[in-house]
Amino acid sequence: MYDVVIIGGGPCGLSTGLALQEKGLNYVIIEKEAIVNSIVNCPLHMTFYSTSDRLEIGNIPFVSQDVRPNRTELLKYYRLVTERQKINIKCYQKVISISKDAESFTVHAEDRNGNSIPYEAKTIVFATGIFDTPRQLGVDGDNLSKVSHYYKEGHLYYDQHVTIVGGKNSAIEAAIDLYHNGAHVTLVHRGETVLEGIKPSLLLDMRNLLKNGRINFYPNSSIASIDESNIRIMSPEGIVTLENDYVFSLIGYQPNISLLQSIGIQTDSSSLVPYFNPESYESNVNNVFLSGVVTGGVTNRVYIEDGRFHGEKIANEIAQRLSLVTK
Repeated sequence: MYDVVIIGGGPCGLSTGLALQEKGLNYVIIEKEAIVNSIVNCPLHMTFYSTSDRLEIGNIPFVSQDVRPNRTELLKYYRLVTERQKINIKCYQKVISISKDAESFTVHAEDRNGNSIPYEAKTIVFATGIFDTPRQLGVDGDNLSKVSHYYKEGHLYYDQHVTIVGGKNSAIEAAIDLYHNGAHVTLVHRGETVLEGIKPSLLLDMRNLLKNGRINFYPNSSIASIDESNIRIMSPEGIVTLENDYVFSLIGYQPNISLLQSIGIQTDSSSLVPYFNPESYESNVNNVFLSGVVTGGVTNRVYIEDGRFHGEKIANEIAQRLSLVTK
């Protein structure tokens, strides 16, 4: 019997584990992939917009070569924190279902070999983030193997016809990197421009590429369908068919609503923001808490910088609650 089972081993899940550990609570973190898997899925040479001090967890300093760390530095930092602080995390175990009775919860997990592993706990913390559940295009062909929701690097796509769908930072970074790696890049965005609201470091490069026609841009457009060799775009001028080898659908991510709802957590139908008490981060289900990016639904208003502090409030509440029970 654990005091707490944390579902999700991202930065906010690790931060919550450290806060519980400091309170002397018995906990385990269950992660379906590697630790901080959302960062694993970032482009290989990505430099983060946040400064290193705003990505620290557990009051453990993070010193990077530059003010803003790159992907390799950030992965190493979280790996070292996990090892040195002896965070109790079980990787490559996916939560299948959760059951509860009057006294406790049972989290049913499954390892990569299909073995069932139950974890019993007095309380649960969801720190599942949003980046493991990409939004779908919802068109014919969006399940083809050539369609991806994560971008790593451009070298593989030299001289290939690649379509990027999206207009935010991840899509713009991918489009620029693909162009510089010799791909034939088409960018499709439902908005009128991609030059507003992106990182300043991307703005000049993207503006020049669009101005000089280096990237084929379709504003106010969407994907109509995808097949093995072509992509059809619904543009203001009508349907356009283009040669296509690969598609990167970078239109955002969302929480794993089905898992939250399976235990009775209420969510807003449009924003997918789950209900929680802003003081304790407890959901509408007693003894079930929410930590990190998952609390923002699809609003993009909660990041690691904010979510890393949720664990301390959660740990304080759980420690106080459990101490009352044992008295």
